[in-house]
Amino acid sequence: MNASEEITIIETKKIDVDNPIIIEGVPDMGLVGSIAVSHMILQQKFEEVGYIKSDLFAPVMVVHERKVLNPVRIFQKGNLIAILSEIPIDPKAGYILSRRLTEWYKDKGAELIISISGTPLQERIDVEEPEVFGTSNKEEIIKKMEDSGVKILEEGFVSGFYALIIKNSMELNLSSSILLGQCYPSYPDPGAAASVLKVLNKMIDLNIDVKDLVEQGEDLKVNYRALMDQTNASMQRETKVEVPTMYR
Repeated sequence: MNASEEITIIETKKIDVDNPIIIEGVPDMGLVGSIAVSHMILQQKFEEVGYIKSDLFAPVMVVHERKVLNPVRIFQKGNLIAILSEIPIDPKAGYILSRRLTEWYKDKGAELIISISGTPLQERIDVEEPEVFGTSNKEEIIKKMEDSGVKILEEGFVSGFYALIIKNSMELNLSSSILLGQCYPSYPDPGAAASVLKVLNKMIDLNIDVKDLVEQGEDLKVNYRALMDQTNASMQRETKVEVPTMYR
């Protein structure tokens, strides 16, 4: 069975846009991607245009404003397409979903894929403005990231679902990048999400207001706590990668 048979992408409204920029938010470290993309969708008034379904996903539906919704949904505004997951992606599902998504991005003629995530910082409580790190498989994107205030990774690893996105993007000759906000290791971190969105504003010329995200930080931490617990459990099930001594 191939990826398209196990993962189905449903366009409830035809997505017809030239050279879209894809922005991904999937639950992982600090829920930085989920919080950032959810805020962007609401603040910039993206339109829901589809969803992704699979028997590999947890048997969960979400409810927002009395509406029952699929947990992995697709949104669009202009040439921007956002992928938002409100459930952790199991490692097995991650391999297949990443392959199916990158094939879909290729079919759409994606100009750039931007994955949003977090990087743990033990002393996060002492940091008022988290820094944003990142990398890309294309040198011209790295330059643009650097000009936008991103600290470029010189050595190290990218792991998990987003590593698969970058790997598959390289095989399909797609431009892929990842933004990593310094975050709490085990708690939802709206502050880290705000830092990443500020970088995103510069990187692709957006105007996302993060004031509410910062002011409502404590409420958001409570609201996202259950998802954070599920995500921590999912990350613990992932295969551990032994980091070579040279990177420690």
